[in-house]
Amino acid sequence: MNKKIHVNPILKKELVVGARSMRMSWGIMGLNVFLTIIVLIVLSITNMSVATRGYNYSVLMWLFPILGCTECGILSLIIPIITSGSISGERERQTLDVMLTTPVSPFAIAVGKLCSVMAVVMVYVITSIPIMAIAFVLGGISWWALLGLFGMLIYIGIYVGSVGIFCSGVVKKSVVATLLTLAIGIGIIVLTTVIFYVVVTMQSALAYSHGGTYDGPGAFTFILMLNPYSPIIDFMLRAISGTGIRSIMMDGGTTSSTLLGIADYWIVISVVLNLCVAFLFLKLAARNLSVSGHKNKKQ
Repeated sequence: MNKKIHVNPILKKELVVGARSMRMSWGIMGLNVFLTIIVLIVLSITNMSVATRGYNYSVLMWLFPILGCTECGILSLIIPIITSGSISGERERQTLDVMLTTPVSPFAIAVGKLCSVMAVVMVYVITSIPIMAIAFVLGGISWWALLGLFGMLIYIGIYVGSVGIFCSGVVKKSVVATLLTLAIGIGIIVLTTVIFYVVVTMQSALAYSHGGTYDGPGAFTFILMLNPYSPIIDFMLRAISGTGIRSIMMDGGTTSSTLLGIADYWIVISVVLNLCVAFLFLKLAARNLSVSGHKNKKQ
């Protein structure tokens, strides 16, 4: 007897609605056109170097991180726009009350909204494979690095999408939800970076004031693991140079082997930590939906 595959009803609904919209098609075209322009710019710079001082392979090696970081940045801007109307849009169309009366739990609603966002992200990632493969052909990047980049893009899609769904649930307007999502993302990046550099500056100033030498940030570097983009930076550094963020910890040469051993797993630890944060945002979004549902029942 054949068993039917259970699909989240919210995901099914979002996929049907999204398939009828031309917005995704225009977004895909815009992303790939922009990536193509970057490739052409890098190749033109390479041709200029060939004419003046010979063929420069080092320029082509930077094609992979440039394309990867560009796609990551574009998706980080597109995802808040997609998620801004995930819940607030239902509220504006006055369909949220109907959705909350269905047997689907609030958390399943939030997960379904996130899965629909990830389906869009997967389409963007898959359609960009031919352009990203240019870095493999010309820049000497392995297929494993290319697959790793796609994994990083999916991870950042889950993180930003979860923040966007949370913001869409706590505010009433889609535009405000988009701005709040960008504000939270930028705030986390700036906060972790500023705290890191402030402490490093204070440590170095204190060491030099006592006539000593600065031994590097050491374990305090791990605060950057809460930066959702730090595993992507570490991945890019490993792909093009073989050394990641652990090189920052080795600045003074006195960092313990235990800390450096932990830094070797920077990508895994940071991704797990930030996915836990994303799960927390989803739970908060579901809790807000649950509260809204109880209010509607009382009314």
